[in-house]
Amino acid sequence: MKLTQRTGRILTYIFLSLSSFIMVYPVLYMVLASFTTTPRFLETVIFPIPDTLNIELYRSAMAYGMWQSYVFTLQRVLFYLVINVLTGLIGGYILSKLRFPGRGKVFLFFLSGMLMPAILMIVPQYVLIARFPLVGGNTILGQGGTGFIGSWAILFAYGWVSPFAIFLMKQSFDMLPGEYEDAAKMDGAGFLTIIFRVYGPLLKPPLVALSIVTFLSVWNDYLWPSMTVAGHPEWFPITMVMQISVQKYFSPFGLSNYPAIMARTLLATWPPALVYFLLQRFFVQGMVASGLKG
Repeated sequence: MKLTQRTGRILTYIFLSLSSFIMVYPVLYMVLASFTTTPRFLETVIFPIPDTLNIELYRSAMAYGMWQSYVFTLQRVLFYLVINVLTGLIGGYILSKLRFPGRGKVFLFFLSGMLMPAILMIVPQYVLIARFPLVGGNTILGQGGTGFIGSWAILFAYGWVSPFAIFLMKQSFDMLPGEYEDAAKMDGAGFLTIIFRVYGPLLKPPLVALSIVTFLSVWNDYLWPSMTVAGHPEWFPITMVMQISVQKYFSPFGLSNYPAIMARTLLATWPPALVYFLLQRFFVQGMVASGLKG
């Protein structure tokens, strides 16, 4: 029996080690390749082993415009972090702790927003933003102009209410007893005080989980900016700058500069990877506390 358990444990470790290597291999390959030269990269067998620390690829990438896109993308991330946390906390508290007619139907309405594939909402969102009244030359009926299309505000003017944020925080509020609220009301606490000072500190894991999901979704946003600000490079997020800069070094008919492509890909992907790595413990706790299963 002990031999069988030991054999099973050894096989488990072997399987986990191989699985980990398979997942880490592309990342390690990308990091090493980004510091090599093209002739050295062509000699690659398993890993591209750099013979010198070639950082010129990173310097040229930042000079290309990635630094400006970093700043602009981080501004979007911070904006939507604040919006999602506020709407998630307030909406979750209302749907969880307050009693009013039709509460269940309102919750199902928000929940239905998670059932609709996001790609199906692209055209309605575009038309809504393009025909927004009294913006971009539009009349009060939303005609004659372009609305928010082609302006920096288009990247901040949609997605203010996240069904996922409200659902996640509502489920988290359901896990907390109502005695906290009753005690706070007896001490004279108001609506916002109960949400942010009583329940808020108790919801750290789900708030961190919501922040990670928001960070990843905004940082990786590509389709919407490519549809709305394609003619304005000064407002390109990091995903669009990376895609354009990668195309510069990719040649389907000749020799592509893969080290330059790897360097730009690494510059665009390390921030969300670092955020998740640092906060993954809270992310898992938040998913468990809210009753979600991955």
